[in-house]
Amino acid sequence: MSDFGLQGISYVLGGGFPTNSVYLLTGEPGTFYATFAQQALFNASKQKIKVVYYTSEASCDDVIQDMNTFKWDVNDAMDDGSWLFTRVLPPQLKTVTSNTPEDPRERRIDLPPHSLTPLREDFLERLNEGRWSALSLSYLMKSYPEDEITDLIMYWVNAAHNLGGVHFILLPKGIHEESRVNYIKSLVDGVLSFKFAQGFEQAEGEIDIEKLRRVIPKVKTIRHAVQDNGLAIETTARVG
Repeated sequence: MSDFGLQGISYVLGGGFPTNSVYLLTGEPGTFYATFAQQALFNASKQKIKVVYYTSEASCDDVIQDMNTFKWDVNDAMDDGSWLFTRVLPPQLKTVTSNTPEDPRERRIDLPPHSLTPLREDFLERLNEGRWSALSLSYLMKSYPEDEITDLIMYWVNAAHNLGGVHFILLPKGIHEESRVNYIKSLVDGVLSFKFAQGFEQAEGEIDIEKLRRVIPKVKTIRHAVQDNGLAIETTARVG
């Protein structure tokens, strides 16, 4: 079990999040669902856990700038190789990025038109290194057929169950066909849905626990505040 470095989460969930698991984080843009993953991975890296962060449309610099907002500095971890940024490029995205110089801080995987096999192979290699991971899925869902995406998620989940770690799949809400998203939800170990909440003095939000294997949480909705050092969980969260 892990609290992902989020104070109060162990109390709210009655012990924390199970490891050896894949979590789908979803929400409208601006609801801090990606921030949740970045915070969890940053805190894992502080505990000497290796990380790989997969992006497609966003560069590593975009993610680094977002993390710098909360003073999460991964430069040392990048220098020693314990934190990897990997840009996953379908053919059409490779064309878009071909006129921009490659960032030496990120690795790149050039995907073929109809297969995600190179990504699966890379993930298995990183998992064998003991890495936790995050994967931005939206652009891949727009670029590859449904069966390729399904096979990728099933592979991710089975590998995590056998080899361990905590792995986040990031997916904005309201962009993809609902039936496709629901099928992905059925495959993963946990589903956390992020939404806005009105705060008086600071940005606040709520996390709906739609699904969580091996845990009976004390509440189904977690309230959080966005502070200078990241998301802070309220232990007096509302029952959804």
